[in-house]
Amino acid sequence: MSQSYLRSIYLRLAGVVMLVVVLALAASAFLSHRAFEAALAPEMAKKVASGGASARSLVLKAMENHIAFREIYGIEQTFDELKRSIPDIAYVAVTDTQGTVLYQRFTAPAGAEAYLRSPGVIAALATPDVAPPSVRVGDQYVVSMPIVTPQQPVGMMHIGVSVDFVDRIILDMLFDVLVVLVVALFFTLELLNFMAGSKLEASLKSLGETIERGASGDFTPLRSRGPAGPFAAVLQLLEDVRARVNSGFETLARDIERGRRVPAHERPPGLAAAHSGLQALSQRFRFGPAEAATRADDGQLAKIRAPLFVFILAEELTRPFLPHYIKSLLVPIPGLASEVVVGLPIALFMLIVALGQPFLGAYAQRVGHRHAMMVGASIAAFGFIASAFAGSVLDLLLWRSMCALGYGLVFVAAQGHVLEHTHNGNRARSFAVFIGSIMVATICGPSIGGILADNIGERWTMAVAALLALGSMGAIRLLPGPDAQAAAAQAAIKAPSLRDIGSLMVNKRFMTVTGLAAIPAKVLLTGVCFYLVPLYVLSLGSTQSVVGRILMLYGVVMVVVSPLAASFATTRERMEWLVGAGLLLSGIGTLLMMAGEHVGWIFCAVFLIGLGQSLSIAAQSALVREHCEREVGIIGEPAVYGVYRLLERMGNALGPLIAALLLMAFGYRTGFVATGSAVALCGLVFILATRRTTTRAALATVS
Repeated sequence: MSQSYLRSIYLRLAGVVMLVVVLALAASAFLSHRAFEAALAPEMAKKVASGGASARSLVLKAMENHIAFREIYGIEQTFDELKRSIPDIAYVAVTDTQGTVLYQRFTAPAGAEAYLRSPGVIAALATPDVAPPSVRVGDQYVVSMPIVTPQQPVGMMHIGVSVDFVDRIILDMLFDVLVVLVVALFFTLELLNFMAGSKLEASLKSLGETIERGASGDFTPLRSRGPAGPFAAVLQLLEDVRARVNSGFETLARDIERGRRVPAHERPPGLAAAHSGLQALSQRFRFGPAEAATRADDGQLAKIRAPLFVFILAEELTRPFLPHYIKSLLVPIPGLASEVVVGLPIALFMLIVALGQPFLGAYAQRVGHRHAMMVGASIAAFGFIASAFAGSVLDLLLWRSMCALGYGLVFVAAQGHVLEHTHNGNRARSFAVFIGSIMVATICGPSIGGILADNIGERWTMAVAALLALGSMGAIRLLPGPDAQAAAAQAAIKAPSLRDIGSLMVNKRFMTVTGLAAIPAKVLLTGVCFYLVPLYVLSLGSTQSVVGRILMLYGVVMVVVSPLAASFATTRERMEWLVGAGLLLSGIGTLLMMAGEHVGWIFCAVFLIGLGQSLSIAAQSALVREHCEREVGIIGEPAVYGVYRLLERMGNALGPLIAALLLMAFGYRTGFVATGSAVALCGLVFILATRRTTTRAALATVS
């Protein structure tokens, strides 16, 4: 029974569960949309009536001062003030008791005159205390409010709201429902994987191994085996059958051997044939004493996914609103512009993660991965809750530094756990588990964080992030303790020396990949996606939920396209083309901002950035070894990749600062275009540089 067949069984079972979840969520989305649509019109009418009541009171006050209803001066200016307080108003009119328009402002809907004179509207004068419903007239919802003095009714005030506004609200709610649907799907997959996925797959693998041993003629029983999960009874039955066959063979062998020890004339007839048959059986099949089960336990590797996902999710919640939250805490800092100050906490976070990982990795190896992750999660949780109570950007810098310290410690400890439980046969799959949990958190976090920030506020969302960080500690406790890591403690992570860093930074081949590809890609990611996009979207009047959706799109593209690009990157030439094309594509994506200020262009730009990054991210790491094989042989692969990751993360730290300087000097759109153009230029230079190197190598081979 092949591993791919077992994997297909697990995927089919997961698919059935996911299909049920999708159908349930789709039904929920449909019913939620209908509920939103039915409830929105009355709520809109209440909002308009509340605002219109102030304008109506001014009319009544003017009449109390003996100003004739038809001669009130400046009432149109009152309508302007009403629209400023409720920007969604599209039309305001005041009519007399016959429906004749006396005052009006803005654009009347089609059929307004007939509606204002209709008997049903005029009849509302008799019931001034009844809350007015909204009625659709042309392309507007109109709320009609009676104007009644103590003596008599004098007229009606009509306020119209565009249908497009209502449709936009419903569409926005529908987007939120769809976002929740997508996030729920990924949550379900993670929960399924955590609760049953690894155990079910391990059980299927055990069952397959047992069947394969029997089919190949191996009847030696296993002395010990780990928990068999849901197939325990079947496995036990198969093992009992194999044990009985093995026991029967041993009994037959003893009886034949006993018969051969007696004198020849006393031996039973056919003993020679039985002995010959026994020899044939022993050559064809395998019998013998019980042997120990040596299959490695992959369950310890799968245990890292749940705590890592929950912890990374806590940090990703802050992505859509963090720049705006920092902006709300600004205080003057001498010598620094406000745009730079907004980028400082983001840059400091990235810098601490970049510089601290080698040292945090050594600490994690010394105290054990589980203990290090517990410490990191607790530090980050304190940083999140303190960030929620921050009074200014100055103390926020301290609290975000604590978040960065905790993030870096959890990250390197989780990575160490993965390395500890990998071998040549499962290395690729192990890192897929590691990267997969991060990418799923990247999809779920920003979208949910934006929705939470819009509905409960940024500080409370920080508190939710703290709860998630604390919650991850419960899953971390399931990881193996220090005793299981004793063997790995000898391979402590060593930080690259200054000599290693200096030699690689002057190495042309190394800097071609790092300086022209890795650093620009990270500058674009943090500078544009994490800094400019949240601030720019909010400056256009959109919400933090929209920011979350945009950043979620980046994560979805990465999850879908990265595996496809990695499967295509099989040769050095393909890797170089993927990296160059990815840089060009992601850089060109920001040029779309020149097309207009609509949020749709931002979606398109982030989609292209995500597509470009997903094409190049896997190939970049592989090209380091391809370009620096000589350096790997001299100073070692860990040192080369350590310097590469260090410089790459320095790009993460530089991104927000560079974007802040461009924003301060040129504004949002020019900041987008300038950053993207520089990255596209790096991609073009990278392609030319690698093509030149390839051509030289080809000529050298020919000569």
